[in-house]
Amino acid sequence: MQTLDRAILVALNYRSDVEFTKQSVDELEELAKAVDIKTIDKVIQSSDTIDPKYFIGSGKVLEIKQMIDILNIDMVIFDDTLSPAQIRNLEEMLEVQIFDRSFLILQIFALRAQTKQAILEVSLAQKLYMLPRLVGMGKSLSRQGGGSFNAKGPGETKLETDRRRLSMEITKLKQSLESIKKERHISRQRRIKNNIPVVALVGYTNAGKSSLMNHLSNQYGTNKNEVFEKDMLFATLDTKSKRIQKDNQPPFILIDTVGFISKLPPELVKSFESTLSDITSADLILHIVDGKNYSPLQINFTKQVLKDLGIDDTPRLLVVTKKDLINQIPDIMEDYFLISNKTGEGVAELYQAISAHIYKDSRIFKLLLPFDKGSIYEKLKSDTTILDTNYTEDGMYVKVVLTPYLYNLYKAYIIK
Repeated sequence: MQTLDRAILVALNYRSDVEFTKQSVDELEELAKAVDIKTIDKVIQSSDTIDPKYFIGSGKVLEIKQMIDILNIDMVIFDDTLSPAQIRNLEEMLEVQIFDRSFLILQIFALRAQTKQAILEVSLAQKLYMLPRLVGMGKSLSRQGGGSFNAKGPGETKLETDRRRLSMEITKLKQSLESIKKERHISRQRRIKNNIPVVALVGYTNAGKSSLMNHLSNQYGTNKNEVFEKDMLFATLDTKSKRIQKDNQPPFILIDTVGFISKLPPELVKSFESTLSDITSADLILHIVDGKNYSPLQINFTKQVLKDLGIDDTPRLLVVTKKDLINQIPDIMEDYFLISNKTGEGVAELYQAISAHIYKDSRIFKLLLPFDKGSIYEKLKSDTTILDTNYTEDGMYVKVVLTPYLYNLYKAYIIK
């Protein structure tokens, strides 16, 4: 049986927000668990300033050193990003492996990455993280790659790797990702040409985005293959897309991408630019919230990420999941949909709201189609809602719901 690494988690409450700090440390414990690290104890220090040498006060460092000896600790993990000098000083003082939140998240992404794009994006993020940490961090990088915790990624790089070589690797990765970005842009342009609206699922990691995508796909999708879903952080790194169409209503593309988390390493945000760009092109955003573990902080954080991406003006529907597991409905100060991906309760109402938003400019028209235009009638049946059809000697009289795009296609057949 594998012995789990034993860790102490350390956080500095310098925002004077104890609730946020405690929640962040609990989240850090889940991150550690994701890479098989067992949390033995948590240390939170309140201070108005960050110590430039140790991040926390020197007295607290000595206290942690005593805890390491007593509790048989393998490593200490900090809830904020440490400077190279701080990591080096802490390792010299505590004589165990020192990690920060950014490094831990990068490890999880490295383990989760499956597709070529995700692997390239994670590799770029790791190298961007390493670049400023090479000088004077030989010992630290050695510990990160070896020691009790066998890190995947940055620590595996040989210590003789210099900044010039690393910079060249970063340039190559950026070039590879740029070509992928162009391919994705072409795909988006094709969707725009076909005039199919895009609905994006966004939210905190493990909120239920993939579960909702699978439910909608199973009910109304043209491709029933399910996307991976599991009760774990960052189960999805790659953008998944599904064409969704209920009965003969107009279709839309549903996309699911990487979940958010507080204090996300800036290196990851930069390297995942092409993935996150799918969200920026969406016509509607479904903001997914975990109803079982409801957190206003997570809601506000996701809103801030959307603002940082420049898409806070995009129409947004708040969707609270796991209705079947909620004992008390959370007190939310804005309109929302309460659904269960497991039982399907509330999903039909959500679908109606999605259609109302993305096809709000649709109108009912009467068309007269000649009998030799049966292909148009078949196209209307697959792309929109036909309300009534009558056959006369003049042709087919069709009462139909048309989007602006369909109106422009078939306006020659509209009866004035």
